[in-house]
Amino acid sequence: MGNFLRWAALAVIAVVSIATPLSFAQTPSVVSVFSLWVQFSLRGHSQEEIESLLRNMDPKTIDDVKARLRRNVLVNLDLKHVGRRYLAARDRDDLLVLQETIHTEIRFAGLTSDQELLVQIRERFGIPADQL
Repeated sequence: MGNFLRWAALAVIAVVSIATPLSFAQTPSVVSVFSLWVQFSLRGHSQEEIESLLRNMDPKTIDDVKARLRRNVLVNLDLKHVGRRYLAARDRDDLLVLQETIHTEIRFAGLTSDQELLVQIRERFGIPADQL
């Protein structure tokens, strides 16, 4: 009789788990536009291509994503001491390395043609436009 009760309990649990609709914990998470943007940029897509791929998204959402990406780039450049390295640059090679660091961060963020980011970099780190 004990074996029968175990099998019956397992059968009831199996039927209930199959018949129960998916809960929120089991449904796939909502993919954020930010993560999509980053995935596209890491795959080598330009800013224009990414914006074209996300053209059906809400424009305010896209603007929010760009603002978040700009903040990330500025924080990353801060962590790499770009301002201090610019002031300590002694020759053209130092400036070229610094310039490549900045362009790499911009490229990874997928903001290659974002003029607002360049203005923010100039203002924050004091780097003239001709050296970006």
